[in-house]
Amino acid sequence: MDERNGTPLSMNATGASQVPRPGMFATVRNRRGIVSAVEPFDGQEGRLHLVHLDYKDDQLPAEEQLLWELEPRKVLLEPTALPDAVATDPMPSEDFDALLRAARWTAATPFLDPAGGGPLDRLPISSPFHGAVQVEDFQLVPLLKALQMPRVNLLIADDVGLGKTIEAGLILSELLLRRRIQRVLILTPASLRLQWRDEMWEKFSLPFDLVDRAETNALHRRLGMDANPWRSFSRIIASYHYLRQEDVLTQFLAACRTPEGSPHLPWDLLIVDECHNLMPSPFGDDSDLCRMLRLLAPQFEHRLFLSATPHNGHTRSFTGLLEILDPVRFSQTDELKKAERERIQQVVLRRLKREINARTNPPRFCRRNPPQALVLELSSQEIALSTACS
Repeated sequence: MDERNGTPLSMNATGASQVPRPGMFATVRNRRGIVSAVEPFDGQEGRLHLVHLDYKDDQLPAEEQLLWELEPRKVLLEPTALPDAVATDPMPSEDFDALLRAARWTAATPFLDPAGGGPLDRLPISSPFHGAVQVEDFQLVPLLKALQMPRVNLLIADDVGLGKTIEAGLILSELLLRRRIQRVLILTPASLRLQWRDEMWEKFSLPFDLVDRAETNALHRRLGMDANPWRSFSRIIASYHYLRQEDVLTQFLAACRTPEGSPHLPWDLLIVDECHNLMPSPFGDDSDLCRMLRLLAPQFEHRLFLSATPHNGHTRSFTGLLEILDPVRFSQTDELKKAERERIQQVVLRRLKREINARTNPPRFCRRNPPQALVLELSSQEIALSTACS
């Protein structure tokens, strides 16, 4: 097979294994990178090649050394190769037009400013223009508040139906566009995993991988038993009931190890949906979910908690949750002091529907009227039936 016709190759014309050369593209372990160096040596199984690979995605590790002959499903591609125009169908005109518009829009993004004042001084937000969602004005408040924080530690406690998922997606998308984050973990109840994945893809074009027992077993079959899903994927959605399992939590913490003295944390952003399920207990020992969250939170640079009911009536539980969110500002206590109440305004954002309606005309949401008693006029047959059954 001609290795310069654009067709991925792992065998040459004689059937022998193709030896990589520096500068070639290689796809191994579901990742693509460039071969930077090749070191041959003779072993018991014959001549092997130690390949130095620099990956070109946003996952970790950024570079790796591997034995080429022992890697399954490896693919090589010449750096100067062109796509095979004969073996593939041409791109439909509609797709080409969409690609061209997307390229032009991406190129113009750094220079867009909705207010027209220029981006150099104000650094305008970009995520609302990259999402397939009609953003309400009140949904921009968490985004603007998050961008004012050097380290995003925010509890969004908006009322049900105000769009906490959209608000979290706007913050996530903006931080990605600004290159402030790469690795993201979203923890949700098991019943909401698919909803979160679909929302992130359909509304923000952000692909996420679901990590559960089935996906972990599939990854082991593809890459070997030593493959760690928490290290293999950079954007993950998982159930916190799954992650609390001892073997899974140990696997996650093993993937969080960083070189000694490194100033970087292993993860960038943690989003916890329905975080009230992981609140510390006001009495006695904390639940397994809360202990898991206490172990996870220090591994993340930014933390975003979502809940419509963040306070369960116990100050100790609420302050314990704030301590996990931002241990610099808060500590778990039974009584909030004045200074602590002021600091709550810095990290907690809560709006109710009636508050939004009070500031908009016409109201955005329906008003809930108090219940009224209705007088029922029963027929003689219904009265007779009711009397017979009483």
